[in-house]
Amino acid sequence: MENRKDNDLLSGPVALGLTRLALPIMAGMFLQTAFNLVDTWFVSLLGEDAIAGVSMNIPLFFIVLALSNAVAVGTSSLVAQAIGAGDRDLAGKVASQALALSLVLGVATTALGVPLTRAIMVLMGAKEVALEHAVSYTKIILAGNPFMFLYAALDGVLRGEGDMKTSTIVLALATVFNIVLDPLFIFGLGPVPAWGVGGAALATSLARGLGLLVLLGYFHRRRSGTPFRLWAWNWDLRTVLDIFRIGVPTAISQAMFSLTMFVYNWLANQYGAQVVAALGLGFRIDSLAVLPGMSVSIATVTMVGQNHGAGRRRRVVSSWRTALLMVFLVMEGLALVILGFPEFFAGIFTSETEVFLETVNYLETVPLFYGFLGMGFVTTAAFQGLGRALPATIVNALRVGIVGIPAAFFFTQFLGWGPRGIWWGLAMSDLSFCLVGVAWFALMARRLLRPEPLAEH
Repeated sequence: MENRKDNDLLSGPVALGLTRLALPIMAGMFLQTAFNLVDTWFVSLLGEDAIAGVSMNIPLFFIVLALSNAVAVGTSSLVAQAIGAGDRDLAGKVASQALALSLVLGVATTALGVPLTRAIMVLMGAKEVALEHAVSYTKIILAGNPFMFLYAALDGVLRGEGDMKTSTIVLALATVFNIVLDPLFIFGLGPVPAWGVGGAALATSLARGLGLLVLLGYFHRRRSGTPFRLWAWNWDLRTVLDIFRIGVPTAISQAMFSLTMFVYNWLANQYGAQVVAALGLGFRIDSLAVLPGMSVSIATVTMVGQNHGAGRRRRVVSSWRTALLMVFLVMEGLALVILGFPEFFAGIFTSETEVFLETVNYLETVPLFYGFLGMGFVTTAAFQGLGRALPATIVNALRVGIVGIPAAFFFTQFLGWGPRGIWWGLAMSDLSFCLVGVAWFALMARRLLRPEPLAEH
């Protein structure tokens, strides 16, 4: 057992601790999101069908991401709790199991997904040229799944430790590498052929591989505070089940969101490729605005997890409340900027009139609820930090299944709002995500703060 007095996440100002954790994450994610926007701009030069084809990959990508995050979230939570309790050996045991599990899942999803890519894209409604772009892009992305899964597991270890700096540096390195390769493979140069949208996918997969190599080198040199051997894997069923217990409910929530994206894409296809493209562009712009929510939520998992492991209940609740206030203020501020200049942001990524107009409509609706979306992120992260992912799953189910899809169908099919009904369905799902989640955790917080009864003698 280690001396926990040296762990500054267990003492000192909560806001300062959250900020110290969140800022490096936000910096790395900002760079990665900036790349995604640049990537979208490069792909947009190939035309409307290319944007629509890449956008069709989003639902499938979220399903794969959900599986990798199942291991990453479970690992981060368990490592944080073990470190909070002063047990580094247990943290190492969790890390080794997470790595083995990620390798199995990465290989399995590649073997299953690549042969089925075309059938999945057809099922989603992709047609003609957009279909070919979607298949080309998605097959290459799926082929790189083992890189993605292993990277996510090792990154989860770092985040559980609270080592956001190393996590961010590696992410930044991989992102810069991706930015350099992107135009090279999309448009070609000299002996390098032009791969089109497939080139964007190849650049992304190679960048993930580079990030994985850097992390493997970092852990191999024993620079991490979590002691484990990279290649000494002995399956421990209890640890694997603990990872799944926390991570799988989160994966289910994200997979449900992916399934709803199938529906949103299907609805958008009813109004033409320009609406599918606008949906994809809207999500790209959203990805920049939600960075504070994602960053603070990742920090919340670590902060809540370590304090929960140390038995500091009041600090657990204080961490959640502080994170809620921080993320709402920042994300609503960003929302005001986007709501004030929707034409500017839409015009950055497309010059095609129909796509531009639909993207502006998106940006006049969804950002209204960014602050509430951020509060939902933080609350689900707090559940995960406690090792109670089931409430987060149910809250996400309300967001994406019970509220979002029915609302989108009601607005488009019964009220006749057209594409704007899809945007309002997304907005209402974000609002419900926040309200139900915050209310649920508030009840749990009351129980956490309740004095424990004195033991009878």
